[in-house]
Amino acid sequence: MNTQSGLPLCFVCIYVEKQEMTKKIGVIFLFVCWSVCALAQPDSLSVAERNALQGFNDTIDRLAEDFVTVSLVVCDPGDFLFSSFGHAVLRLQCPTFDKDYIFSYESEDKKGHWLRFLRGDLKEGLFGIPSDSYFQYCRAEERGVVEYKLKLSPTQEMELWKNLDELVARGTKLPYDYYTRGCALSIVNVVKSTLHNISIEYNEWPEKFDGTLRELGYECVSKAQQPWNRFVLMTLAGSGIDNPHIQKEKKLIVPADLAEVWQHATINSEMLLEKEPHFIVPPTLKKTQQWFTPLVICIILLILEFCSLITLWIPQRGLQIVGRVIDYSILATVTFIGVIVTYTVLFSSLPCTNWNWLIIPFNILPILAWYWRKYWAIPWAFLLTIWSIIMTCESLWGHILVEWAHIVLTITFVIIIIKQNKTKRYEKESI
Repeated sequence: MNTQSGLPLCFVCIYVEKQEMTKKIGVIFLFVCWSVCALAQPDSLSVAERNALQGFNDTIDRLAEDFVTVSLVVCDPGDFLFSSFGHAVLRLQCPTFDKDYIFSYESEDKKGHWLRFLRGDLKEGLFGIPSDSYFQYCRAEERGVVEYKLKLSPTQEMELWKNLDELVARGTKLPYDYYTRGCALSIVNVVKSTLHNISIEYNEWPEKFDGTLRELGYECVSKAQQPWNRFVLMTLAGSGIDNPHIQKEKKLIVPADLAEVWQHATINSEMLLEKEPHFIVPPTLKKTQQWFTPLVICIILLILEFCSLITLWIPQRGLQIVGRVIDYSILATVTFIGVIVTYTVLFSSLPCTNWNWLIIPFNILPILAWYWRKYWAIPWAFLLTIWSIIMTCESLWGHILVEWAHIVLTITFVIIIIKQNKTKRYEKESI
């Protein structure tokens, strides 16, 4: 019992001795209630004094400018398909408590789950990774890493860390979708949610943002000199990314573009990013020019198909066998692409694949109806020729819809259809 209840106890004892039994009980009851209330009150020591007595001294200024620092970190494109655009992450540091973490949006492992990826079943989420471990991973892949200091208030920085921790706790529950929920766009959204009613003011956008998401991705992968990755991405991507009129902020799908735009953006008239970047890992991956690109291979196939046309006029058995090998090898390639495109358009829930310009020349109908090609070969060849002309004109005018390799392979397919139709007719006439 403290001194607040000890002194009145003496007076209560003297008073009780002089009263009747009933009054004694009442007085004692009132005294007990008063004592309980007195004990429940906090003592007169301040929080700082009590902490000092307990050996704990918290003098940390959590509103200091350097208590938490936030950075936008951009990693260069890698060789693997899913790293073709590069990667953007947030780095949060608290030197006071020796905390340094990278918050990165990642999906489930794609290398061992290609079928799940094509079905659209892969999940993604936010992960917290020690910064040293992440930078070591980038060095192993020879990918450069650049850091830009993000200028937020101390309160906003702490709230951002809290929001990121909550997203990490949710795990990988979001469907994988690079074009609408990729790393760069996800960073934009989480930072904007932290700012609440404060908006990011963008200066004049680069001219390339007048184009489509497909064209922005095409430019990024082309600069990284990854023609095979570009061919695969262009094969899978549907027309959902061909709308140039969406909000420009939603076109920030390339991490390097995000850094470029945010360097000129402001919050409350203050610059959002520091102008001078800090190079954490210098780029050491040397890109070499690839000669056997999809376009080169498709051109070679076109030349070989032109050469195989000689079998229509020179019916030598050896030449006919070579011609058939060429024809059916190309048909197998076209059919393989057609199976993938048909599946992603009609059956898969993979984002941005609900319609694909490639489903016209690349689908499974020709192989299913190959026996009856004499009825549809010429009309189908005419349709694919028109498609090739349209896609060529679109590419020449600067509006990219498909790869040049797709156009060349389609022209080769047209030649095969016409040739096989004539061959079938000649075979029947000879019989």
